[in-house]
Amino acid sequence: MRTEQSLRALTVMALVSQAAVGQVRVVSAPPEPSLLNITRQWSRASTLGDLRELPADGSRLELRVWGGFSLSSPTQAVVLRRTGGRWSAFLARVVRCELQIPRSVGDTASRTTMQRYTAEARRHCGTPVTDVSAGSQVLATDTLLVAPLDIAEGSIGEAWAAAERAGAMDLPGRVERNRVADDAFTFVVEVRRGDDYRASVIEHMERPEIRADQQIRDVYAAVNRLLAPDQVLRP
Repeated sequence: MRTEQSLRALTVMALVSQAAVGQVRVVSAPPEPSLLNITRQWSRASTLGDLRELPADGSRLELRVWGGFSLSSPTQAVVLRRTGGRWSAFLARVVRCELQIPRSVGDTASRTTMQRYTAEARRHCGTPVTDVSAGSQVLATDTLLVAPLDIAEGSIGEAWAAAERAGAMDLPGRVERNRVADDAFTFVVEVRRGDDYRASVIEHMERPEIRADQQIRDVYAAVNRLLAPDQVLRP
């Protein structure tokens, strides 16, 4: 009887959770495929969680401003969050994780085995494999390292207000270009205000072509004011 009651309770909790997620409204987002899919995967596998999938909460304020995504630049995000009436901020950095494995294993391993090797690779993040022995290959994956920022709540609130003034709530999902930028530094912005979610993916332009190009720069600058100079990624 106790087991049946526990199962019923778990079922109810699952349904409540699904209903909460379903209440989140996507106001705007870039068409797929986009870099947003990658940031959501990183977030989902980290302590941040996928901003679109977090439970419904009419009082939540959260802004995630990502920058990078090019071969010549690392990728990181500054996160501003207000829940339960309190502000907090985080720096989330994408780190490359590598592990050397036998080529025969990489060619024939089951999904479960590869997941185990991937987990092992994540225990060696930041240490690249420089000497690959014969008969071996490098298994590479990315992980998101999230660290809280020791910042006064008032400063975080001011950064949010500055980002809002800069146009964080008005950004288009994507900017249509006449040409495709090759390996450009790119911004990804995610915003959650209550149960409304917005997302934008916009490339950095040396000379802004439209209003959104300048807005995204200003939003990026607004949140990066919380970082030390050596923590800021420059486009």
